[in-house]
Amino acid sequence: MKFFFSHGRTAFKYGLIYLGLKKDDCIMMPNYFCDILMDPLNDLGIKPIFYNINRDFTTDWKSLPKKYKKKVKALFFINYFGYEENKKKFQTFCKRKKIFLIEDDCHSIRVGKLNKKPVSDVIFYSLKKIIKLAYSGGVLEINQKIYENRPINIKLKKYQINPFVKFNNFLEINFLSLKRKLKYLFLKIPNYSKFNAIKNEKVKQDFLIDDYSNKIIREENLKKIKRERLKNYDLWKKFCSKNKSIFPIKRRLNKNIVPWLYPVYIKNNKLRNQILIFGWKNGYSITTWPSLPKKLINKNNRKIWSELICFNTDNAPKIKNKFNFT
Repeated sequence: MKFFFSHGRTAFKYGLIYLGLKKDDCIMMPNYFCDILMDPLNDLGIKPIFYNINRDFTTDWKSLPKKYKKKVKALFFINYFGYEENKKKFQTFCKRKKIFLIEDDCHSIRVGKLNKKPVSDVIFYSLKKIIKLAYSGGVLEINQKIYENRPINIKLKKYQINPFVKFNNFLEINFLSLKRKLKYLFLKIPNYSKFNAIKNEKVKQDFLIDDYSNKIIREENLKKIKRERLKNYDLWKKFCSKNKSIFPIKRRLNKNIVPWLYPVYIKNNKLRNQILIFGWKNGYSITTWPSLPKKLINKNNRKIWSELICFNTDNAPKIKNKFNFT
């Protein structure tokens, strides 16, 4: 069963509500994620317990049982950058502990059959990240097996589209080159070297998806988006392979996954900054990720953040041998 909200984080919040998590309950979460995921937890008074992940964004399976406590009611995991986690292992752990399993799929969308039945109790994802014509679009997907026993009726107002957002989308769709040239000319480049410099705007009210975005999402040609995004993913991969100082995350995408970003590590700060500036000047969305919650700022996470950059798959350079970085 699917419910459409304005944002992925709102879908996450109502997934928690649906599963019955309440104030002072605990949820296990990986120790590297975007600060906006803390908003639903803070709103509901739910306490996170952090388990470790590895440098390639796989789960540290030794850490998971060590961090578990009796107050834990759910386990949360992320398919980082569209790379699928070992869901059966999570499912086995949750069945043994008698807790719920929550899946964050906001870094990608699925187009086509994955040939696997969903194992998570709830999954949430953000179509707005992949479908740029939409103004809003976060989806909560509830496993049919549990939905049959506990249906839910969600009553919220529909998302109100800000006129500035409408104008921004109009430029993005019809005059992308002009928009990005104006951005370069009149806006100051973000200070990418400053830790947590790029902040996400807090969602102050919970909304369902707006009618326009709902229509766009249901009518959009996802197969076409998949072809374009995967083509750009491969172009960024080739772009990065030309430099030995750029280290890809060595994991494979499922053929039916459409990724939002292509991630790499760059230890050379000069090269990292050159590429970030190149993206700003030439209209490519290349950025640091994420803005970490205060609770997760430590030496190890700072190191990951300071080396990781992400290339948005909405666009990519098409001219060969144009890029000379040192």
